[in-house]
Amino acid sequence: MRMIKLNLQNSYDKVKFLTILQFVFILISFFSEALYTQSVLNLSFIFQLVLLLVAYNFYYSALVNLFYSFWNMSFIFAVYYLLGLSRNFLVLGNPVIGFLFLLSLVFLIVACYIISSPLYYPRFHWWEYDFRFRADIRCWVEVDGKQFQGRLSDMRRGAACLELFNQIPVGEPVQVSVNILNQDFTLFAEVRSKREPIIGRSIIYGVKWVNSDLEQKQRQKFLTHFWNESKKIKIRNKFAANLK
Repeated sequence: MRMIKLNLQNSYDKVKFLTILQFVFILISFFSEALYTQSVLNLSFIFQLVLLLVAYNFYYSALVNLFYSFWNMSFIFAVYYLLGLSRNFLVLGNPVIGFLFLLSLVFLIVACYIISSPLYYPRFHWWEYDFRFRADIRCWVEVDGKQFQGRLSDMRRGAACLELFNQIPVGEPVQVSVNILNQDFTLFAEVRSKREPIIGRSIIYGVKWVNSDLEQKQRQKFLTHFWNESKKIKIRNKFAANLK
């Protein structure tokens, strides 16, 4: 696992820190349980230790590269933590080690909640090619005086996904203009992440809304509400079309 400098004011670095804490706590739990059951350095212990180290290396790599395999591995580790705390609380009668597994599970849940933001892991229906039923909003994006046409999607938790075919550096402030119900208004955001899918697809940017005043907050809430309602309508329309 590659160690890097972390800025805990950054939500992404918080998740990395929580993942490292999981690894440290589980290593302590693993060795403590082996000492308690007197199974240190036997073949099973070595095999499980190697498997654990390899699995965590892939897990951390998936997080760093924002691979969706991170979620599959998170589920596997959650099951491992649950089995570990159950075994130590109910079978071995060692609540201290069980508590370490419990803490690791808590760290995992908190990390998954933070990283599930549209900034990092957008919710996309990759199989939906018909734009009539895509849950997105057309918009214009202005960067350094240049305008690009794009789409907004997955609007949650004060953030959104911005789909463009143009390159924008991470950290760049952007101005997003939309037309809703024959009304034009502008919001300000900052690019926090960038994901480049397969060739032919637009680049997906995770943007954080910059609510500098009350009017901006109201616009952002209105836009998010409109997107949610539009998504529900498009889902109903799709099912209605499929039934015909």
